[in-house]
Formats: sequence, structure tokens, C-alpha cells
Amino acid sequence: MRWKELPLEVAPLLFFDVETSGLRPDRGATIVELALIDVQKPLLLWQGTRTQRMARAQFMALFAHFRKGVVVGHNLRFDFWFVTHEAGKLGLAMPPVRFIDTLGLARRLLPEQTDYRLGALLQILGVESTETLHTAAADARATRALFWKLVARGKLRTLSDAGMQQLTWTYH
Repeated sequence: MRWKELPLEVAPLLFFDVETSGLRPDRGATIVELALIDVQKPLLLWQGTRTQRMARAQFMALFAHFRKGVVVGHNLRFDFWFVTHEAGKLGLAMPPVRFIDTLGLARRLLPEQTDYRLGALLQILGVESTETLHTAAADARATRALFWKLVARGKLRTLSDAGMQQLTWTYH
């Protein structure tokens, strides 16, 4: 399949967010919530503490989903930093990941803005949320709404138009 040419309407999009206990995984912060949803429903939701065995199984499930689609998130650099760090501690080999970062997409399509936080962009684009942001599931759903608003605003048609990239994971 030629992923970059795939129309957005039929692309297997996976909306993703993590909530963390701090800002730096290399200083002890960890993932406390994780959400991965597709166009319709949740695929994975993690909350709370996990045993090492549970964490390993959850990361394996996460990576299996990542292989099947295109991960869409807001400021994915941050989220992927935590994922790679925690998976690396478990000794897991991570697959390449196709992704679209709505932060970069918003900066490209809305260069006049000064605030690119998820909540600010939703407000700017007139997206009303019934949920409070800053839970993984709520932020993943908000990212989904933001993505489709940006797609409409930019008249984007394909994954390439939306700036899809591929990440080959590394960790130290």
C-alpha cells in the first residue's frame, strides 16, 4: 500500500494521547494514562499503575495497533518520548510508526496564531468540547476533532497532504 497517497477518509487513523506524572521520563516521570482511539471507538485505554508483566502486554498491544494505522496526536514528540523510554526499560523492540502531529499541522495551517496548545486551537477553530481536557481519552477525542477541523481548513485530501511522517524508534 502506498500510504502517503491514501485518502484521509479511508485511512486507518489512530488518535493518541498520554498523560504523565511529570515532564521528563529520564528523571522518573511515567505514563499514568494512555488512550488510543480510532475513528469510532477506544482501542486501548490505560489508567493507573501496572505490573511489569501488564505493562509489557500493554505495550505489545499498543505496537500492534501502531503497525496497522497512522497515529495522530498533538505534540507527539512528547508522547513518543515517554513511550520509547518506558518500552525501552522493558526491552521491547518498537516498530516504525506512521504519524501525523496536529501541533505541526496547526503551525503550518494557522501561522498567525501564537498559542498552539490543544485547548486554545479548539477554541480558535470553534470546536466545543463537553469534556474537560487533560485526561488521555478526552485529549485523544479532542485531537480527533482538531484534526478534522484542520483537514477541512486546509482542504487536505491525503495522508501526504496532512504531513504524514514515519518514525523509526530509538531509545537510550
